Amino acid sequence: LAIKEKLGIPVRYIGVGEAIEDLNVFSEKDFCEALFG
Repeated sequence: LAIKEKLGIPVRYIGVGEAIEDLNVFSEKDFCEALFG
């Protein structure tokens, strides 16, 4: 999220594993809920 603010580059995907199938569409809401419950 810091790179988004610093460079203005949107985060579109997030990797949750090592395979290409492990790329998911990024959601700030879902990401924060996963971190903080």
